[in-house]
Amino acid sequence: MLEVYHFVTPLSAESITSEKLIMSYFEEMKQFVSYKMIPIVTMQSVRDTYHELKSSAVKTNYATVANNLSQLVLDTKAIQSQGRKAARSFYLKMQEQLLANEPYSEKLVLSTIAELNLDKSLFLEDYHTAATLSSLRDDQNIAANMGINTYPTMVVYDSADNKYALQTTDFSSQGLANIFSSSVTQNTNNAALHLVSYEEGSN
Repeated sequence: MLEVYHFVTPLSAESITSEKLIMSYFEEMKQFVSYKMIPIVTMQSVRDTYHELKSSAVKTNYATVANNLSQLVLDTKAIQSQGRKAARSFYLKMQEQLLANEPYSEKLVLSTIAELNLDKSLFLEDYHTAATLSSLRDDQNIAANMGINTYPTMVVYDSADNKYALQTTDFSSQGLANIFSSSVTQNTNNAALHLVSYEEGSN
């Protein structure tokens, strides 16, 4: 079985596009995959997102961008106890609203949870718990240990090979076809596709 780790930056146009491309590609695949989208916030991603949004129609400032990215990642992690699909739906809906200039607020979060028929009580119970914060740190550590410093990036691990994984930043149709049709043990001439140590990266 293939395990897919998709590292993204919240509110980044390129990350959002990659999310849509991957979902579209998965719909056409006959093979089952375990998909995990991992939103990551770093000082660089905050700066990059701020400059990107500043040049768009989104009204914002640096402090607001930093807060929105961090808060969205935390809230998404709190939703994740209700399932990856639930967390992804919440994340995507919040992105859509924030990019439409909706201010980040508790009211917006709770109304989104209600709209998506998610469990508000469970969210409030999981929010800011030690387990949620620990899971959030684990995601950041996975990205760091795998050497992920460009977003979006995808890492695909085949359970038939427990040592290596393939990593790519190419989300074109051909790029996705390359990574999902390649064995992680074979060499590739694609510059955007290379082997990484899965064992080291997943500790």
